[in-house]
Amino acid sequence: MRILYPQNFLGAPVIELPDATLASVFNEMDTAAEKLRQHELFIEQDLQIAFYQIQRKRINPSKDKWLWLFDLWRDHDRGLQELLGAKRAALWDSLIEEREALFVARKKFPEQSEVLTARLLDVGRALAELQIRT
Repeated sequence: MRILYPQNFLGAPVIELPDATLASVFNEMDTAAEKLRQHELFIEQDLQIAFYQIQRKRINPSKDKWLWLFDLWRDHDRGLQELLGAKRAALWDSLIEEREALFVARKKFPEQSEVLTARLLDVGRALAELQIRT
């Protein structure tokens, strides 16, 4: 699956799907949503466009049915985003606790300062990656 915004211009994303797939439409849309959210031009309405493109390619339902299916997927996606947010929050908390412990350990064991500082750098990078980008 390839997702692109033509000429990096504001507009609808283009979803290029392989001809055949063993995955479900929801799994394909989950993948597409993840890729879309990473793009700098992403807006929430792109999800509906992507879903429509995937549905047209895979099952070609009537307009009423594809909107119903999109609403169903959106509920699924909200739950998935909550789960991912909870995992991210738990990881954030554990990294903060580890960072605090590393600072204490570095004060108590100055001879291990190099190793502890290297781990602090890794923890700092992981925390920076978890930051919400707006």
